[in-house]
Amino acid sequence: MMNHMNQTDPRTTTPADQRFHPSALYLVQLDPQSVVDGVRYDDTYLADEIRTCGTMRETCPVCGDGHLQLVLRQKNVRIPHLFCLECTRCFGAFLEDGTPALIE
Repeated sequence: MMNHMNQTDPRTTTPADQRFHPSALYLVQLDPQSVVDGVRYDDTYLADEIRTCGTMRETCPVCGDGHLQLVLRQKNVRIPHLFCLECTRCFGAFLEDGTPALIE
């Protein structure tokens, strides 16, 4: 008698399998004015009370100096996005087929 509980179906993936083959994210720079409520001051865009929710594996494609921070929707954030603390740029994240990786 075979024990089917210990066999895995190669057509399905589990969260553990996904960690070994992470999907590539395609990053698109976003205009901060379309992403968060704030004020443009000289060459900077200032926004209040924005919390990051964690550090991502992706690094900034512009400055390359740090890992991007995940920013989810909140009071002053219209669109969930990735944020670079070093160069203060915002990025949208998309899967290979163009589907947004961050759900609104």
